Amino acid sequence: MLMDLEGSIAGQDGRSGSLSGPADRRVFSAIRSHADAVIIGASTMRAERYRPMVPRPELVESRAAAGLQPAVQLVIVSVSLDLPWDEAVFAESTFRPIVATCEAADPANVETAREHAEVLICPGESVDPAWLLAQLTARGLRRFICEGGRNLLNAFAEAGLVDEWDLTLGPSAAGVGFDLVDTTDDEGFHFLRYVKKDNT
Repeated sequence: MLMDLEGSIAGQDGRSGSLSGPADRRVFSAIRSHADAVIIGASTMRAERYRPMVPRPELVESRAAAGLQPAVQLVIVSVSLDLPWDEAVFAESTFRPIVATCEAADPANVETAREHAEVLICPGESVDPAWLLAQLTARGLRRFICEGGRNLLNAFAEAGLVDEWDLTLGPSAAGVGFDLVDTTDDEGFHFLRYVKKDNT
């Protein structure tokens, strides 16, 4: 999870990448490098426009040694199925993306989704996180990253299904840069002092 000092998870362009930097991208890449699947919500898919999930040559051997498939599997959770189906991620990923929806979804939208992805339909009016993980585990997937949005992250957390939380706090607020000048830890709390960058 990436956020700025105000708690925003997207920059002024509506995407998280504009809050990021080289160090954050290295951590993000490392976390993703040995995951079976990346789970995202529909709003995250629409905002971030994910690229095709294909093997990274430098990771092929280490992924194989860990018993992982060559590329990461993309899993999108959406009740409305209002997704950008013309994005290359659907046609060019090594493994066909999985779209998880529910019985309440519009049947016509389900048929459209099936033209572009593997569709999982959860009983009821929403996608239950535990049900979804059981479905993915049955397909041999076992290491998952949830990259948002906030509602999806909360659903996994409230279901007690989050084993690790990785948080990057970017040094900006409202587009203004800050420098970290002091940090203290106490009882699991992290106290951070930032001051505005001197651009003179």
